[in-house]
Amino acid sequence: MNRIVSALVSILLLLSLVSCAKPSNSPQTDSNLSDLSSDGISSEAASSEIDERYEGMVPRSDATLNKMTVKNVFYSTAEVSDICLIDVSELDDDMVETLRSLQGLVARNLGGAIYLHSGSAADEFWLDYCSTEYGFYFKRTTPADAIKRFSTYIKGAIIYSNDTPYEYTVANNVAIQSEYLVVTENSVSLVDSVLANKPLIDIRKQFKSKREAYDYIMENCLPSSSIRFLGFVGKGNAFTDYLYAIKALVLDFDFTEEWENEMLSYLVGRPDWYEVSYVFTDRNLSSALVNTFSASGFGIINAGNFTNTTLFSSASIEYLNNNMKYSNKELDKNMIYASIHYNVDSLSDVQRTAYTVWSHKSTNSAISVEFYPALYEIAPPIAKWFRQNRTANDMLVSADLGCGIANLSVMNPSTASKFRGINEYFLKMCGIDVVSDGQKVYTLNSFNDMLDGLTVPETESNITALISFTDVDGFKNWISAVEPISSAPMYFLIDMSASNFTGYEFVQVDKIVTEIIKNKKDVIKFVHVKNILQYM
Repeated sequence: MNRIVSALVSILLLLSLVSCAKPSNSPQTDSNLSDLSSDGISSEAASSEIDERYEGMVPRSDATLNKMTVKNVFYSTAEVSDICLIDVSELDDDMVETLRSLQGLVARNLGGAIYLHSGSAADEFWLDYCSTEYGFYFKRTTPADAIKRFSTYIKGAIIYSNDTPYEYTVANNVAIQSEYLVVTENSVSLVDSVLANKPLIDIRKQFKSKREAYDYIMENCLPSSSIRFLGFVGKGNAFTDYLYAIKALVLDFDFTEEWENEMLSYLVGRPDWYEVSYVFTDRNLSSALVNTFSASGFGIINAGNFTNTTLFSSASIEYLNNNMKYSNKELDKNMIYASIHYNVDSLSDVQRTAYTVWSHKSTNSAISVEFYPALYEIAPPIAKWFRQNRTANDMLVSADLGCGIANLSVMNPSTASKFRGINEYFLKMCGIDVVSDGQKVYTLNSFNDMLDGLTVPETESNITALISFTDVDGFKNWISAVEPISSAPMYFLIDMSASNFTGYEFVQVDKIVTEIIKNKKDVIKFVHVKNILQYM
């Protein structure tokens, strides 16, 4: 594995940071960036044992944010029952972004009291589920009424150009750290009524370059940001509410300029990060970048378009003790054993996939679904739904090592050990005993052996393969023609990406599986993932 942390040592940033900006509460409008000047708090010199890059830095504290209680890794806000439901299906992106910052601000102070309904089937399903399961009352609210209702918590707004990505990144970070809302010329009308005696900071055209904008973020927002969480996202990410609520620093590097590598190395190398820390990202990261984060003790959660996070994390959940019974029958030679594994691009895809497949499949089909056990903390109602609605034929598979993508081989031993401990906690609470690293799947015991550096014995005389399909016809052609080619059992984990299949097509896959079970019962058998792994 390549390790690029040591290569990124040329730091061009200012080596002495001041504490986060604290805008004045005095009435002001159409202000410029100078209104966000430092409060001048100094810091003690770092000890001689600390890298010179960190001398003079202001240490961040691991504080409880109002009613938001930080648990092992993630947070659960205060329980709420009255939810403001805002229909955003007809709103432009700028207005939605403003409401996302409001959603995060309210979650930080009150609990998840805002639900943004995008009009999707997934949003509708979880709205209905939370209503019936937890007695939440969703009160339809206009954006203006919601902003008026929670105006007490809004300390101001920051306006940026909607066609300049780095201005949005500055605005988002300042808003997160200062309890502001982000607005553009298109959405500022939403907040006009609550800004009579509060600042509206205008950062449009205030930065000459992306580098200058990011230098400002590092100097004014990094010192007071969370020591557990980092956002690696751009505008339009539906996870913004969660990142806001936990006071995460948010970056949007594309690495087209060398200084971005240098700045990221400087950031993740800081000595005051909480071990283990987490990066929430809306994109696939290169292996080199994964190594950079892993070597510094970060796990990576690829959150995708996971909406309304702060609402889901506000529910108080008690799991039912659901002990599943599995078949451990001996597998025969000259037979093919297969299990379907749905690989998905985002947590929203997981929701829709599981609901579609599990609602329509026949009792003979064995379907496994992959999801993030971190949902136990981020969105407990969804984690509970997965666990309660699986059948004896179904298997829950942990995505991305349970609590985040990481290259454990480049972590230091203490960090890797803590990563494993948190991982086991999530897996246990979600009832998951199969782990995926994105390419292979492991039983939990085998996975833990791997983390401990032990050698997992290979089983001889077995043929195993991961087969991926992007369309229903390809799957049907393969499953109809496949025949045993060895006297040993053959095991296939069939991988289907939710991004390539519609709900209707998933139902078609189930019909194909049912037909194969009926017509080729002496050739192929479908089992869930645990059965296959037991013999691999």
